Amino acid sequence: MQKFFRLGKSAWAISYNCLHTGFPAPLPAGDPASASAEFATLIPHRRFSQRTIVKNEEAVRGATPDENVIRIRGARQNNLKSVDLDIPVGSFTVVTGLSGSGKSSLVFDTLYAEGQRRYVETFSPYARQFLDRMNRPKADAVEGVPPAIAIDQEGAIRTSRSTVGTMTELNDHLKLLFGHHAQLFCPHCGIPVPEHTPETILQDAMARLPAPDARIQWAFELRVPKTLPIETAENGLSAQGFTRIIARRKTKVGTILTVSADRFRADAVEVSRARQAVSTALEKGSGEALLFVRNDEGEDELLARYREGRVCPTCGRTFSAPTPNKFSFNSPVAACTLCRGFGRVIQTDMKLVIPDESLSLAAGAVRPWRSGTQRVCQEDLIRCAKNEGIRTDVPWRDLTDWERRWVTDGSPLWKGDWKREWYGIRRYFEWLETKNYKMHVRVLLARYRSYDGCPACGGARLLPESLAWRYGTKEARETLIKSLPEASRGALRFVPQGTDMPAEAYDALPGFNIHELMSAPVGSLRGFFEGRLANTRDESEAMVLREVVARIGFLTDVGLGYLTLDRQGRTLSGGEVERVNLTTALGTNLVNTLFVIDEPSIGLHPRDMDRVNGVLRRLVAAGNTAVVVEHDPQVMLAGERIVDLGPGPGAAGGRVLFNGTTREMLAGTTLTAEYLSGRRIISRERTPGLDEAPVLTLEHVTMHNLRDLRVDFPLKGLTAVAGVSGSGKSTLIADVLVPALTGEAPSGVVTGTRPDDVIFVDQSPMGRTARGNPVSYVGAYGDLRDALAAEAERTGAPFKAVDFSFNAGKGRCPHCLGSGYEQIEMQFLSDVLLPCPECGGKRFIPEVLNVRIPTADGRRLNIAEILDLTVDEAAEAFADIKGFAPKLTHLREVGLGYLTLGQPLPTLSGGERQRLKLAAHLAESLGNRRRPKTKLFVFDEPTTGLHFADVERLVGVFDKLIKAGHAVLVIEHNLDVLDCADHVIEMGPGGGDEGGQVVFTGTPDQMCDAATLTGTALAAWRRARAGDATRESFFNLPPLEKKREPFRVPAIPTRAMGRSMQSLLLEKRAIAVEGAREHNLKNLTAAIPHNALTVVTGPSGSGKSTLAFNIVFAEGQRRYLSSLNAYARSMVQPPPVPDVDAVREIPPTVAIEQRTSRGGMRSTVATMTELHHFLRLIYAKLGTQYCPDCNVPVEAQSPQAIAQSIRETFGDAASVRLLVPLVRHQKAPARKEMEALQASGIKELLIDGEWVSIEKKVPALKRAVEHNIDWPIAEVDPKGDIHGKVEEALVASRFQSLTVWDPATGRSHYYSAANACPECARSFPELDPRLFSYNANVGVCPTCMGYGVVAKSIRDAIKKGEAFDRDMTPDPDEERTVCPDCNGARLNAVARAVRWKGEGIHECEARTVDETAERLKALRLTEREEAIGRDALAEIRSRIGFLQRVGLGYLTLDRSAPTLSGGEAQRIRLASQLGTALRGACYILDEPTIGLHPRDNAMLLDAMGELARLGNTLLVVEHDEETIRHADCVIDIGPGAGVRGGELRAMGTVEEISANPDSVTGRALAEPLTHTGEGRHPVEADTPKLVLRNVRMHNLALDKVEIPLGRLTALTGVSGSGKSTLAREVLFRNLTEALHAKPGQTPAWSHTDGIEGVEKIRRALEVDQTPIGKTRRSCPATYVGFYQAIRDLFAQSPDAQERGFGPGRFTFNRTEGACPDCAGMGFRTVEMAFLPDVQVPCETCRGARFNPETLAVRWKGKTIGDVLNMSVDDALVFFESMPTVARPLQLLQDVGLGYLTLGQPSPTLSGGEAQRIKLVYELSKIRGASSPHTLYVLDEPTVGLHMTDVAKLIEVLERLVEAGHTVLVIEHDLDMVASADHVIDLGPEGGAGGGRIVGEGTPKALSKKATHTGRALKAFLAHRKPKKTSAKDAKASKAK
Repeated sequence: MQKFFRLGKSAWAISYNCLHTGFPAPLPAGDPASASAEFATLIPHRRFSQRTIVKNEEAVRGATPDENVIRIRGARQNNLKSVDLDIPVGSFTVVTGLSGSGKSSLVFDTLYAEGQRRYVETFSPYARQFLDRMNRPKADAVEGVPPAIAIDQEGAIRTSRSTVGTMTELNDHLKLLFGHHAQLFCPHCGIPVPEHTPETILQDAMARLPAPDARIQWAFELRVPKTLPIETAENGLSAQGFTRIIARRKTKVGTILTVSADRFRADAVEVSRARQAVSTALEKGSGEALLFVRNDEGEDELLARYREGRVCPTCGRTFSAPTPNKFSFNSPVAACTLCRGFGRVIQTDMKLVIPDESLSLAAGAVRPWRSGTQRVCQEDLIRCAKNEGIRTDVPWRDLTDWERRWVTDGSPLWKGDWKREWYGIRRYFEWLETKNYKMHVRVLLARYRSYDGCPACGGARLLPESLAWRYGTKEARETLIKSLPEASRGALRFVPQGTDMPAEAYDALPGFNIHELMSAPVGSLRGFFEGRLANTRDESEAMVLREVVARIGFLTDVGLGYLTLDRQGRTLSGGEVERVNLTTALGTNLVNTLFVIDEPSIGLHPRDMDRVNGVLRRLVAAGNTAVVVEHDPQVMLAGERIVDLGPGPGAAGGRVLFNGTTREMLAGTTLTAEYLSGRRIISRERTPGLDEAPVLTLEHVTMHNLRDLRVDFPLKGLTAVAGVSGSGKSTLIADVLVPALTGEAPSGVVTGTRPDDVIFVDQSPMGRTARGNPVSYVGAYGDLRDALAAEAERTGAPFKAVDFSFNAGKGRCPHCLGSGYEQIEMQFLSDVLLPCPECGGKRFIPEVLNVRIPTADGRRLNIAEILDLTVDEAAEAFADIKGFAPKLTHLREVGLGYLTLGQPLPTLSGGERQRLKLAAHLAESLGNRRRPKTKLFVFDEPTTGLHFADVERLVGVFDKLIKAGHAVLVIEHNLDVLDCADHVIEMGPGGGDEGGQVVFTGTPDQMCDAATLTGTALAAWRRARAGDATRESFFNLPPLEKKREPFRVPAIPTRAMGRSMQSLLLEKRAIAVEGAREHNLKNLTAAIPHNALTVVTGPSGSGKSTLAFNIVFAEGQRRYLSSLNAYARSMVQPPPVPDVDAVREIPPTVAIEQRTSRGGMRSTVATMTELHHFLRLIYAKLGTQYCPDCNVPVEAQSPQAIAQSIRETFGDAASVRLLVPLVRHQKAPARKEMEALQASGIKELLIDGEWVSIEKKVPALKRAVEHNIDWPIAEVDPKGDIHGKVEEALVASRFQSLTVWDPATGRSHYYSAANACPECARSFPELDPRLFSYNANVGVCPTCMGYGVVAKSIRDAIKKGEAFDRDMTPDPDEERTVCPDCNGARLNAVARAVRWKGEGIHECEARTVDETAERLKALRLTEREEAIGRDALAEIRSRIGFLQRVGLGYLTLDRSAPTLSGGEAQRIRLASQLGTALRGACYILDEPTIGLHPRDNAMLLDAMGELARLGNTLLVVEHDEETIRHADCVIDIGPGAGVRGGELRAMGTVEEISANPDSVTGRALAEPLTHTGEGRHPVEADTPKLVLRNVRMHNLALDKVEIPLGRLTALTGVSGSGKSTLAREVLFRNLTEALHAKPGQTPAWSHTDGIEGVEKIRRALEVDQTPIGKTRRSCPATYVGFYQAIRDLFAQSPDAQERGFGPGRFTFNRTEGACPDCAGMGFRTVEMAFLPDVQVPCETCRGARFNPETLAVRWKGKTIGDVLNMSVDDALVFFESMPTVARPLQLLQDVGLGYLTLGQPSPTLSGGEAQRIKLVYELSKIRGASSPHTLYVLDEPTVGLHMTDVAKLIEVLERLVEAGHTVLVIEHDLDMVASADHVIDLGPEGGAGGGRIVGEGTPKALSKKATHTGRALKAFLAHRKPKKTSAKDAKASKAK
């Protein structure tokens, strides 16, 4: 059939053929609107069936250029001058300009920062702390920015777990190949190990028989415990038909019976009977079967034992089943147990212990024992050596191996006597390890330890069993090995530890293990995997191989084919890391993502530039946006657009000089354009006399890929070493030449002329401390300080040169310690730097600033003014200062004359840092004339990060060095530098093993003629500069006009090809999910259109959330997180790779999951939206502490005042101890700080009020508990002169405070020098955000502990010390009163006394959202407040705006979360997530309409429409009919739940779904429930009622409320109107109180004057959505109560009786039945070094929870584990003959929970599922009409239910009413409301605008009201009116 997939009312469609049925034919043209369209016209303000996202084909293909851009307005980051710029989305844009012109400020600090910040904002607060969220940029607006990924060289890789394989995700794909397609070979026998099944066991057994006609017997063993009589067990076996006992063997714990399963003659038996005999033996024998053969004497002999699984047929060794995790060194399942997957272990290095082998033992060969306290070990060594006859007077190198082992390992006769026996060096260090809690011991150990290959795994990182699996053929193995050089072949012949087969046998094995493949060069693997791809017929294997080949191709394309997959990421250069990340980005297959890339050409040969450009264009072709910062012409002009910044560097830059196409750039007038067009060329004169120059020769160089190399280096002029990446340039120069010339052991022989000195300028990073600056970096600051000191001496000022340093001395500002700024820590926001308030940013004290020195122009400047001068100005002003100006000259020569002398180093650009480092080397090497004259300057790619103009200056510096008589040697790819060289040495011809040779030496002209790779590129660059026509190819210019792909219908292959379809969609138009098999999905394939609203629906449990969250969301977020650093990935835990063939065209995803709980009692509107977090920051950093007693602001007090106060307070004490605070209310254990105090001699600390000794060991403190730690600095007599000691304590304290402790009484007092009341002298701690936290002890009210109310449970928790263990949820039966101490503010008096703008934080949060918005508009800030509060206030304004947009402006910020309605809580969460304003993301929402009234649902749909209009994709899991009809595309999954679901039943528009007979949702839409609006049980005037009088609570103001008894009543109204308050907090709570009152006792009514009609009710039950259990041991079967009956059934089975098992055996909560390894949990927790603990399925029980003996018992063929894994639907069929089990199962199915498994852990249930399980629990108790009259209160029971399940639930509730009970439901679902007998509508609005009854009566009567509910019901009932039937149909229906 043909299926049209339409987006909105657009004219285009995706058409494809399907072999399977189920998709409807397209609606005929002109087909009249269906019922849904009619429904749309009846409901006001709705847009059912309207397509709000995609209107026409042009909108799908892409918005107009004006709309499809990222807009940057008013960017002022760093030196940017209010830049306005539009960057086209989906394009390749290059940003260039002079070094320091503002490129990184624009691209990274503005564009990337905003895209990354907005996407990271969608993560949880916990995850955000690990994701290094970027700071908010200084810009007026950044609009339309997609989620951003940065690929730069700054991301240092610090973990050894990160390798090229993990960085590129190739390891993940290799894991899949080995987990599913590798072959196992026994490490002992070398033969294949098959997986034994009954079929393979039978085949092997037949081959082993001594004769074809042998009589055989299959048997199993049964273990009978001592407690069970043998007769009972044998009777049980006999009842099952097993009457022949072959043997009885007694053991200590019982008897083992060998039981015959079947016996027959081998040649006469049918195959089916033989197979059944094997299966029976395996089943009864717990997976083990025995084969007996009748011998000639007529006796049965045991021939073989078989076990299911993988067992070596020769040696019997068993192996576990392969899974991908078995081949990951980051998995606890496979990682080597010794090295934990690192491949290396840290241990004592004997080369460090004995560094000089020329020394003898007597001369101190053992270095740590030469002196000090360890000298005694040296004496032990000499004494024991003489006794043993070990020579102590000969050099270490001359000792025999045995003598060396004796010294290092100890005496072979060692028995533990340290005084008489020789313990050895290793035991000595092992003993030291036991003392490593001491700082000096750890320092000592660190000196003599190093990393070495792991002896357990040989560096393979994996367990030996994982390395026994091999992939590939023998032919492919031989081909790959032969393709490598001989020296590289050893890595591919890695023999795992524990392999004991002969070497010849190992070499004969086919393929490679995973470690061998990871040890091969990436480039060589391409052919291996391509060969496998060509030969495989397995589509799943081919899919993985395609990804592997593609990613290997990416690495090869960017010139990294020489790397190996196991190469550690930390050993890669910055350029290599960037290129690896670039290929990783391409491999993620993300779309709609902004990739920001920093100079991808770094480290690349010109040959490889086209490859990089190809990678970048592929990124863009995939639907992404690429913005590249670049200086290389081949990359610059390959982009579609180019932005040139300038005109100068630093303050002279920051402006956009050019913004246009790359072709237009060639005709531009900017400096960059002049170089690109060839109008300006970098050149220099050749050095004369090069032929006569002395030559330095390296011979026999062998290292890495260099093989016996000889190279001549002329020691004159400019020599350049060139060659492709990986050809051996850096190895030759940095690893061989430079070490050889500096005295280190060379790899080759140095001959010829040596230079007098060598200066090596490499790529090592320079310091980034803010105290570093250009003048100090080049060594000129010392000369300047000397001049200032001389002037001070002349004028009599008491200052020396050191006092003019801001890093030391008495001249620096004591407040900022010379930094010049005050750092305001903003916790989860970026820190703020402000000028120091004491020195005004000048860094020095006023007396130092009075010292001034004269300038050349007659001015006199102090040190601060001098540091503000530029280099050019300072060089001119102080030319007479000895040594100062010459050093600055080097800065000017490299083009840094515009920098100020004191500019902090972190503010420099990459190019500026590179040139500054060069200037420093020049200043150091040329400044001292006493040094040798002839020097060799060696530079490693010095042009990195440099613009053409900067390169020209650099060449000028080289020329100056050469003219001064020095030689310059550069490793370089830059063609301009190569063109300027006098001599070129080219390495090659390729990279890695293909390189390592000198392919050319000579001049650049000769190289061009030789046509080497470098010569060809240089010749092309020369022609391009000359304007030759070939420059089009050299520059790789983009096409003149970007081609638009025509619309095409994708081809559909047949099922025979192994996939249902190759592609569902056009490029960049939809997310394609192909072959999804996660959970219950059955090879599902679906399309989710981009920029549209797609709804996934279907019956509950059909697989909707699996598709949306486990596949689409998981893949989108996992791919984004894969671009982050390893630390972030380890902490955030990216989702696992789902079981799916492919997910294509997926953008980064954002999940808004369903949460029905409103939060604990400490949660408020402000905390839920994170407003409270930002307000806490504002008050901590800008607030003023007032004394709560005196109501005056605190002030600083002097040490004298503190000393006087101590005398007055402790005057009666003999002595007191002055304590310095170490930490205050801090959860981190502060171990390093305590160790530092221990090392300084402190012997005890006051920890949490108790003195603790640290003399021997630092205590381990609990991480989850806040601690206060003080250390003693002095013990003084308070009556004496203590001023000096007080001042000393204040100086030592970082808090400017101290504590005084009286040892006699234990009393203490806190003193602060910064914050003290001027009237009462009370001291206060420094303001901290924790002071305002409701979850921290430091600031909460001590009476209510942050709850704001007082109740018995809270008081009990405070008494037990458990107030902060958890956030309590309200108990409706518990009385709560407002806290009398804080009056509901939740904070203590000190926290409430902190004010900002005249009010405390509690007063600020008492306002409504609207009032807060108005106050923010009127807020006026000082310059300091604006600087500190900018980011925090921006976040506050943003969140306030979100709340207003979703209609919650009436809420107060301190409104407690439990008092919110479900709709209010849902809208708060949606506002927080939907307000990020991203572009191009995929938002995935899980039932967002939960708790929303139809009126509120309109706001949600509008918000989602706005997101889609911004260019986002929305995927919504939803049952709500209104949302479904609003969708552009609907995906219906079904037809049932659990195993009966997971199929794609329909996909298309609402109209198409409705017309599909196979769609459950379609049928519900086409034939929905009909309603008359009258109710089944009319409410008459005499119907008994519950009557509530004068209800007053929260916003309720009701004089009278009537609830008819024996009826179904729906309580409805807009969100926040008071429904839950009325039903749960007033009615249910008071009714419960009244029912429990003693006879004759008047109930204590709460919030009402009383309830009439209570006597007619016997029970009141609230069925809410709180969890049914907090432990994973709780499940539906145990909660509802039918699990006991199931256990009884199993206990009565013959299997159980023969084993003596009772019902207690079949619970996983008791040890006798539970799996011993996982204790019945089904999983085990594994601790991972440096990684979070992980939970893995238990390998013993495989998640079944029970031990093998228990699982051997079967009832009706199923084990107890099988039963717990059954869905309710399956279990109902299985237990249909057991009413005690079937009845509750039927109820579970009736309420729509048929998809749940019986053993599903309770914590994994949603709120709606938990609520319905509670309802079933109550319904299961009802037995006919004898049940007492019960009032059921249900809070939105339709949550999570499909439309068909809602109908079932309505029937269940009607059944309750018919049984005489009363049901009150709080509900928004119109089906439920329309089915009610009586409806009460609250409103008219939410919050203060609600709380009144605006309508009540039947649904039909309410529909005539002009309320929000009434209008919705009117349209709904009109649409759902029952169809009129003819008399004939009515008669037939009646007869039926």
